[in-house]
Amino acid sequence: MSLITLRARIASAQPSTVALTRCTRSHPARRSLTSSPFPSRLAFAFDIDGVLKQGHANVLPQARRVMQLLLGADGRLPRPVPFIVMTNSGGVPDDERRAALSSELGVELGKYQVVQSHTPLRALVAAYADKPVLVVGGRGDSCRRVAESYGLKHAYIPQDVIAWRPSIWDRTELTEEERAFVKPADFSTLPIAAILVLHDTHDWGRDATLILELMSSVNGVFGTQRPDRRRQKDGGEVPLVFSNPDLEWRSEYPLLRLGMGAFSLAVSEVYKATTGLDLPFTQYGKPHAPTYAFADDMLRQHAAAIGANAEALSVYMVGDNPASDIAGANAHGWHSILLRTGVYQGGEPAHRPTVICDDVEQGVWWAIEREAARR
Repeated sequence: MSLITLRARIASAQPSTVALTRCTRSHPARRSLTSSPFPSRLAFAFDIDGVLKQGHANVLPQARRVMQLLLGADGRLPRPVPFIVMTNSGGVPDDERRAALSSELGVELGKYQVVQSHTPLRALVAAYADKPVLVVGGRGDSCRRVAESYGLKHAYIPQDVIAWRPSIWDRTELTEEERAFVKPADFSTLPIAAILVLHDTHDWGRDATLILELMSSVNGVFGTQRPDRRRQKDGGEVPLVFSNPDLEWRSEYPLLRLGMGAFSLAVSEVYKATTGLDLPFTQYGKPHAPTYAFADDMLRQHAAAIGANAEALSVYMVGDNPASDIAGANAHGWHSILLRTGVYQGGEPAHRPTVICDDVEQGVWWAIEREAARR
């Protein structure tokens, strides 16, 4: 993906003159569907940040009620409705994230119900199982543990490189905790086969420096530089993957925070300035097609596991970010519900959803009643 393509992806679409559809009914917590025809084709895919949660710890009360509703646990639906959660976040192994979300939401999520930004990379990384790779992002060595959970046997992280030669980025001093999980290696003789950015970096300067050095290296070896930096192999010197394209996201802070998409833009700009070349990389995460195709397959496997008709689903993506949730759902042929509890706060969205609702509970009931009426 070039920087031009990346800029086009985050650019706003032209406003439409067609009126947006909006949810109008209130008090969704009082509704039930025990006597109306059950919408047997209905299924959901939920974003997490800005939909089910706001920030790392704040689970929205509507989210807990929706989980109980869709499981059929509160008696308002006669049987469960299949759903998954899919997020552009990550940084922990999938089993750990599923256990944490289950605890936070008050439900037991199954093995097919959680898709993190890097989950679709499970198939991709098989090609690197026995090769050295640099894994970037997350707290401590969490992303190494992600990589190892996918079968990568030689996953290195930036702290390993700093321990090898501190002068490569002398703004960082390793803590005692970091030294305890460092994996020793001589990177002057170790060709890095791929760079996988699996979560937001906690040190932009350090991680950008390491990525840029490898992208201008000879065969992915630190401390080397190809003779002509303005020429590169097709696809780049080292395959580079970013798992999350989100430019911004909503946390507990009142203003939007920068995400991995901002980091990839920064790395791209510096690479362009120093080499004159567009940075070659592969992008996963919403709104990109491989992520939606993977999530679709996971949703169908979950539907089959609970006895639903997995081949005839009418899927509603519930999200807060027009550029990732809505754009990806629309392109994949899903319905899309845009909420006001996250990135989107009003006005004409860059990508038009099927409907705009105030919160996840209102959006879910809008979809339930819409599908029930179509029977």
